[in-house]
Amino acid sequence: MLTRNILQIKFRKYYLRKVAPNEPDVIILQDIKDLVMFLLISPVNIKFINFFHLPVVDHFLRALIIYFQYYIEIWEKLMEERVATLKKAPNPLAGGHRIKYADELHILRCMLSKEYADLIVGCQDTVHYHHIISGKKRSSMTQSQGEKDLRIFEVLINISHRVVWIALHRKYFHLIESELHRLLRTEVYNTAERRSGYTIKDMLESDIFVLHGPQIQSKRKLLRNSPLIEELIYSECNFQVLSLEMIDIDVCDPRIAYLHNALLIEEEMLPKLGIKIGILGQERSNYDLMLMLLDSENSNHVEKINQAEKSYEKKSSISDKLVQNNLDYNQNIMRMPSFELEPALTDVFKVKRIDKSTRKYSKVREDARKKWIIRQIESHNKQLDTYSIITMT
Repeated sequence: MLTRNILQIKFRKYYLRKVAPNEPDVIILQDIKDLVMFLLISPVNIKFINFFHLPVVDHFLRALIIYFQYYIEIWEKLMEERVATLKKAPNPLAGGHRIKYADELHILRCMLSKEYADLIVGCQDTVHYHHIISGKKRSSMTQSQGEKDLRIFEVLINISHRVVWIALHRKYFHLIESELHRLLRTEVYNTAERRSGYTIKDMLESDIFVLHGPQIQSKRKLLRNSPLIEELIYSECNFQVLSLEMIDIDVCDPRIAYLHNALLIEEEMLPKLGIKIGILGQERSNYDLMLMLLDSENSNHVEKINQAEKSYEKKSSISDKLVQNNLDYNQNIMRMPSFELEPALTDVFKVKRIDKSTRKYSKVREDARKKWIIRQIESHNKQLDTYSIITMT
């Protein structure tokens, strides 16, 4: 307990994001990234820190959170249906909602696959981190740096797992890890599934189809694309979903408008639009320093750290107020709508690239990048890159 208090005091003093009085004090993606970086027991190299704080990586992480939020929700509903059908025979004509679930996950996988493809192909700012060496000094030779690719993306996969897990209230740790490894590493290299023993292969084939979509047959077992990239290449993805974040178009379709806001809009605007993405956009006062939702026990623990003396009645009223705020917030949540049945078509498709230089939290991301680089430089530990399991405690 003492060690935990010391860690929280250190995090608050040196690494907690400072909020100006005129700014909304809500949880943003950088807050979760800072917490994950702080909880690493072994340092990562400076090149990965620079890579981890690129805007394109933020979009990838946010798309991951959106996907896994729906994935877990649908998985829970399928489990409830499975328990209910154990007592009675299932109705084969009552599966319309399953088609809707499968379509939602397919659309979210298309959006996520586009963000992941930007990373591995070297689009936008990630070109300097691509594994292929080619330039003026080596114009006559092109060489792949497998070790460079391994150090960046293996660490990214494992840290992304922690980011998603914390963003989704620290639930279903192994389920998130297993699905993330399946999407990015294929089932052959799904080390998380073999390590934890957690698998969904015991589910019905219809349930697996809803969660994973149609299985794409591959001629090879090892040298093959990951399921996420295969879905991008071989399945039918809506072009408007793939153009999110790239071009600025007049959004009339309700589903495209929802995905556009969920992926790109500032976090403080999410509750106003009725969009829920984990804990993003929620008041930081409702969470402790480790971004865990406050209850009567956690609020008492935080008050000890703050060394504030409050009465029992006041603590109870604060706890009741937090519960009521969460209930009001959940009642205003809007689920992802369907596509427009008859989309409006224009003769001229006006394309305007989105200006990413005016993003509100660009300075916050840059300040955090410098902060973690300084921490890495000051660290005298010369261990290899790894990731921490301290977030599981």
